[in-house]
Amino acid sequence: MTYYPHPLDYVAGLKHVLTHRKIRAELEITPDTFNVEEIVNFQELGFDKGKGDYAVFRVVKRSIDSLRVKRYLAKQLGIPESNILHLGLKDKESTSTQHFFVKKTLISRELRELHGENFTAILIGFTRVKPTRKSLVGNKFKVRLETTSTSDYHTAEDLLKLVATSGLPSYYGYQRFGVERPISHLLGKQIILKREDRFSTLFLRDHYPWENPNSVTARVKGFIPRKLFYEKLYVESPLSKGLELVDKSTSKILVEAYASYLYNLLLNKLIDTCGWECLNRELPTPGCNSGELPLYMEIFEKEGLNPESAVQLGCWWRAGLFKPFDISLRLVNNILEIGFSLGQGFYASVVLRELFKENLVLK
Repeated sequence: MTYYPHPLDYVAGLKHVLTHRKIRAELEITPDTFNVEEIVNFQELGFDKGKGDYAVFRVVKRSIDSLRVKRYLAKQLGIPESNILHLGLKDKESTSTQHFFVKKTLISRELRELHGENFTAILIGFTRVKPTRKSLVGNKFKVRLETTSTSDYHTAEDLLKLVATSGLPSYYGYQRFGVERPISHLLGKQIILKREDRFSTLFLRDHYPWENPNSVTARVKGFIPRKLFYEKLYVESPLSKGLELVDKSTSKILVEAYASYLYNLLLNKLIDTCGWECLNRELPTPGCNSGELPLYMEIFEKEGLNPESAVQLGCWWRAGLFKPFDISLRLVNNILEIGFSLGQGFYASVVLRELFKENLVLK
């Protein structure tokens, strides 16, 4: 059995895979190779092209993260970011289609579309009901890569069949923790521990091999440029307010990232104890009620975390195993195209890690 096949696995707490087999060609995740599209239950929301309480903008973006798009939309509309709703975050290094929702009364009647350097937002209609995360059914993914080997096609075919049959651990993927600077969960931990000294060092000073060289230079010199939006927000915040403002402006994703990391460690513990079968059930995240704490007690001790702090981590239940659906595979003119869909909250990168192992290249 292969353990921690990808370099980022150690950081994110992803230990196990189904098999040592892999597609030999490299897949570099870029907007040209990786496409994701939201699957939304518009019928349940009471969608109508002409009337409703919430305007629906279909946003197509490339090389930009969802929260930055949200900031740009808020600025163009002249409203607070909190008035714009979204159902999930999409990968920066992708071509993504997702939806943003705004109360109809907050936009001009004549408004039909908005544009940014890396995105387009088109008004497609309205919903009667306020959307929530439950409105997101899942996501549809498609990746494309060049390969000259027909064996890669057959390996992909075999691995996809295995994944569809056995399922995969419901790990939180690399994007949850960051790729250029995989520290989101470490920052979340310091927020929980109220260790702003450690938080500020991690956030402002520490740099990583995949980070942009200009950003590394800025951190070494102690100069924070405007493009490092959240770092700039933290530095310019009133004394003792920085942690709170960063946590709020990132929609609390740092604390959630730490909860996700602890959940990944729980999956590893269960697989080590009794195999894949242990995951075939609903599992709690570490912020759930005290009746579930024994599952996490050993992990908390190793992390130096007081169980009483667990409530800050949030509580939700999650299937221990997941399976992709609507799987497709084709090889045309040396281009291998792999398609699949996942339910809400599951990560394409976990599927791609199983297919490519260390040949999955993240930016």
